[in-house]
Amino acid sequence: MRSNNVIGYITEGFPGVMTFLEREISGLIQHGWEVSVFALHKESAVHYAAELDQSLVNTHYCLNRNILSFKMLQSHIRILFNRPKVYFQSILFLLRTYGTSWYSLSRAIYAFMKAGYFYANAKSRGVQHLHAHFSGRTVDVAIFLSQFLNVGFSFTGHSNDVTGNYPLLQNKINLASFVVAENERALEAIKSYILSDTSTVSAHIVHPGVNTEYFKPNMESQSNVPTLIAVTRLVESKGLDDLVRACSVLRDKELQFHCNIIGDGPIYGQLESQIRNNGLGDYITLHGALTSVDIVKLLSEAWVFVLPCVRILGGKGEHPGKFVSVVEDGIPSSIVEAMSVGLPVVTTDVGSLPEIVEHSVNGIVISERDPDGLSEVLLQLIDDSSLRHRLGRKARETIIADFNTVVCTSVLGSLMSSVINNRRVV
Repeated sequence: MRSNNVIGYITEGFPGVMTFLEREISGLIQHGWEVSVFALHKESAVHYAAELDQSLVNTHYCLNRNILSFKMLQSHIRILFNRPKVYFQSILFLLRTYGTSWYSLSRAIYAFMKAGYFYANAKSRGVQHLHAHFSGRTVDVAIFLSQFLNVGFSFTGHSNDVTGNYPLLQNKINLASFVVAENERALEAIKSYILSDTSTVSAHIVHPGVNTEYFKPNMESQSNVPTLIAVTRLVESKGLDDLVRACSVLRDKELQFHCNIIGDGPIYGQLESQIRNNGLGDYITLHGALTSVDIVKLLSEAWVFVLPCVRILGGKGEHPGKFVSVVEDGIPSSIVEAMSVGLPVVTTDVGSLPEIVEHSVNGIVISERDPDGLSEVLLQLIDDSSLRHRLGRKARETIIADFNTVVCTSVLGSLMSSVINNRRVV
C-alpha cells in the first residue's frame, strides 16, 4: 500500500547550489517522508550537499526543449480527458489571474505547461502535497499542478522574493495551504499579504537547517596560520570587495594570514582582478565552487568566517527584478554551516543577518561598507583566541538549538501532515 507521506518539491534546478533545499529534503526523508523532485532544469553547478542520498529521491525534469514536445502534448491531453472541468477551470484561472500583462501571462503559460508535463509522474508517485522555495515561477508551477492533482501546496519565502512589491504575491500566498518563512523579516512581509478576514492560510518560521553532526568542530584541523574564510555566491550583495580591501589593510600591517573565498558567480572575474591589482595573490585564494566535503575541510582549518553583506539597489547584481527596491540578505546557509562548525562569524547589520548573528554573543556585527572597521575586528579576533573560542562555542549552541535540520524539518513535516489529513494549519 502506498504511503500518504509523499511530498512533491518544485525546484528550479536539482541538485545544485541551494544546499538548504537538499538538506530539507534529506531531513524530511529521515522523518519518514517520500520525496519526488520536479525540476525545471538540470543544474550545471557543483553539487554541494553531501548529506542527501540522491538515490532516495525521485527526480523528474522538464527541460525547456520539452515545452513543445510530443510528450508535453500527451501530458496535457491526458489531463484534458481525465479531468476536463479542472483543466478548463485552470485555463480560466490563468487568464483571470495572470492576464494583467504580457509578462505575467507568458510566465503563467510557461508554468501551466510545465505543471501539465509533471502531472503523470506526480500522479503515479501518489504525491499528496507540493512545496516550493522562493515566490517566483516554481510557485506558479505548484499552483497549477496542485489544481491538476487536487492537493494542497505551500512555499518558503526567503528574503527579497517576499519583501519586494510583487503584484501577484498576495494571490499566491492566499492560495497556499500555508506559507513558511526562513526568517522574521520574511515572516512579517508574508503576514502583511494575508487577508485575515477571508483567508485560511497561515504563516510560520522554518529556519534553514544544517546537519550538526556533519558540520561540527574539529580543533585538531585548525591551521597554524590565521585563516579567514568566506563561502558564498559571488555577487555584489555579499560585500566581498570590502573583504578584499580589509585583507589589503591587514597585509599592510604586515600580518601573516590567509583568506579562502569559496563560491562562483558573476563577479568572480572582478574579484580576481581586484586581488591581482592589489598584490594579494599570496594572501587570498579564490577556490570557485567546491563540494561540501571540501568546504567542511576548509571551515575546520579556519579561524574566522567573514561575510560583509551590503544593501544593493534593485535591478543590480543577481536580482534584476524591477519590483525589488533594495536587495538584502536573508539567512545564508554558509553562515549556518560556519556557526555549526564553531566559527565566530563577522557580518553586517543587513537584512536578516542580525537574527542569527548576535553582536558580541555568537559573532560580531558591524556596519556595512566599512573595510577599515572590518579589518580592525578581524585583527582583534586573530589576536584574541579566548574571544574567538567564546563566540564560536555560542555560535554552535545557537545552531544546535534553532537551526538543526532534524528539528526544522520536523516542524515543516507537521505542517504538511496537517494539510494532508485535512486539518486546518494554525
